[in-house]
Amino acid sequence: MNAFLAELGKKLAERWVSLLVVPGALFVALAAAGSALGHRHALDRRLLGRAVEELATHYDRRPVSAVLLFVAVLAAAAVAGLLARALGTVVERAWLISGPAWLTGRLVRRRQGRWTAAAGRAAAAEQGAADRAALAEERNAIALTRPARATWIGDRLRGVGVRVHAQYGLDFPFAWPRLWTLLPEACRNDLIAAREALASAATQSGWGLLYLCLGLVWWPAAAAGAALMLLGWRRGREAAANLADLTEATVDLYAADLALLLGVDLPSGHVTPAVGRQLSERFRKGA
Repeated sequence: MNAFLAELGKKLAERWVSLLVVPGALFVALAAAGSALGHRHALDRRLLGRAVEELATHYDRRPVSAVLLFVAVLAAAAVAGLLARALGTVVERAWLISGPAWLTGRLVRRRQGRWTAAAGRAAAAEQGAADRAALAEERNAIALTRPARATWIGDRLRGVGVRVHAQYGLDFPFAWPRLWTLLPEACRNDLIAAREALASAATQSGWGLLYLCLGLVWWPAAAAGAALMLLGWRRGREAAANLADLTEATVDLYAADLALLLGVDLPSGHVTPAVGRQLSERFRKGA
């Protein structure tokens, strides 16, 4: 048990350092440099070098103060890391926002208009036309189902439940916890990794927000913040698509096993909408 706890503590410490302290220490260092340089001398290497030399000289014969400074930097780095993760949670909620209508209604209507127009062009294309697949891809690039969220990421994840219900009649929020208990460990790990990738992308955008704030006193940080937010958004789209695909694939592969385990016969060999509605009634229990 002691060996297990020691190994667990080691892994937690390594994860804490990699996720919080290292990027936090970089942010603290750049914040210190930006405070010394300001906007007017933002890229002045000589001024930065003099500032570093003065700091080193000040603590050269003060080991206790140097140690305290090091501890303070680590603490500030950890705080910065925690703040970035908190901001990442806010960013993720913004990606998945579903309301209120006064805030998201205009964006939703705009996405719905674009999707409806693209769907109309795809439906009007002649059967077998060469551009039919391209028109369907244009529609799907907006959303796989009629948009109901203000963002592409929100609609991509929401579309999983819509598509599962349309194909199998399953009420996804109630069916998923039951289905999760049947999944092999490898499948669960893939889903967990995909979910963590989405959270990581949001955290990267959270770091971007922190650097944008630092940009108030040192303009290069604002450019770095904008780049981090853009990269986080791109990574978030990729992670959301991967998570949605894996989730749908999981339902496709294991929904029948869930039905059979619950004693429901599948004459056709797969879950039909009628069977799915029957299962959903059992899962909801009148809710």
